[in-house]
Amino acid sequence: MKILKLPLLLFVMICYACGPTDEELMTQARELMVNGRIKEAQKILDGVIEKTPDHQAAHNMRGIARLELDETALAIEDFDTSIRLDSTDYRAFYNRGNAYYQVQEYSEAILDYDRAMRLEPKSADIYINRANALVQLENYVEAIQDYQFAIKLEETNYLTHFNLGRTYYIGQEQDKAKICFEKCISIYETYAPAYYFLGMIALETDEPEASCIYWKQAADLGYQQADEVLELYCTPN
Repeated sequence: MKILKLPLLLFVMICYACGPTDEELMTQARELMVNGRIKEAQKILDGVIEKTPDHQAAHNMRGIARLELDETALAIEDFDTSIRLDSTDYRAFYNRGNAYYQVQEYSEAILDYDRAMRLEPKSADIYINRANALVQLENYVEAIQDYQFAIKLEETNYLTHFNLGRTYYIGQEQDKAKICFEKCISIYETYAPAYYFLGMIALETDEPEASCIYWKQAADLGYQQADEVLELYCTPN
């Protein structure tokens, strides 16, 4: 009987040695997340963390997965751990800022974006998201500065031009807003909200025919609010 047990033990040891490494599992989880299979990715990351509790990148990635699954409190816990394990990784601060933004804790989000920015001053995404948080706090002047700097870093991001235009629009600077919305659709021709706001600017600057044309374009692209203003302002009596 003892002779039979030895090959079995050796077989188990060999199989264990042939199992995927943490980094291979991380790659699998990353691919699953890219393909929208978040829960499957989370299970793999749970296994990595159970095996290697101090795996900083795994905590950060699982935090992102949890954020995608609306498990915001648990996501923040993972980002806290990731930061504790490596406080020089800007991504964990950035991601925790996104988590705070998601639960409308905008001041906390800005603090984390500030920390991320000090570690990685050339990331357009950080400036964009900090600007979004500043807009929520009605700090439009600083938000505009962040959007403008993000555009310098990444000029072809249509959404940054749109957000900058919307911030100008809130501040009643229609001329500047119009330039931004036009730039947005020059980059992404089918972005319906930009046409909608161009229609609003045209209405406010006494160009009713132009406003109806813009709203019709937005409506044709599936923007529901454009249907509403078309019916209100552009339907013949």
